[in-house]
Amino acid sequence: MKLNEKTGLYENYNLWHVPFWQTAKFKMVVQICAFLVTILVVAMLLKWYLAYRKKKKLSLWDQALFVLTQLKQENKVDVVHGKEFYATVSVMLKNYFHERFGYDVLGRTDSEFIEYLKKYYKDEVLVEEAKMLLDGATVIKFANAQAAQEQIEHDYLRAVAIIQRTIPEK
Repeated sequence: MKLNEKTGLYENYNLWHVPFWQTAKFKMVVQICAFLVTILVVAMLLKWYLAYRKKKKLSLWDQALFVLTQLKQENKVDVVHGKEFYATVSVMLKNYFHERFGYDVLGRTDSEFIEYLKKYYKDEVLVEEAKMLLDGATVIKFANAQAAQEQIEHDYLRAVAIIQRTIPEK
């Protein structure tokens, strides 16, 4: 056995084992994998961003008409779902007028909404249509009354007409 001059210890072991995670090859493989994962994440985010930009945003009136179409497709325009139908239409109209014209109607009741429209919206025919629609809704939403199927279908068409009447001409 030979005495090491630097450490003052005998050299019993002439081989030194280096764990695999401390080798240069392993560190290089980890760096390459991290780089590839980063490229993959960036590519996925770029793809998502480009798809998001391409996706055409619906106009406010198309969004409102879409809500009404969904009600029709889900068979909510009937006597059984009368409360849900009128609640959805009422909320949709308030949101639409708030987003489209900037009216402060979100926290208002249906009657306050109609009074606000009378005060600030110039089209009296539309205001009267909205009043007739929401008056029928109040009875069904709060009095738990059964509405006739024809009344609900008429109110559905009335809601569509209200939205279509506010679409700007091109």
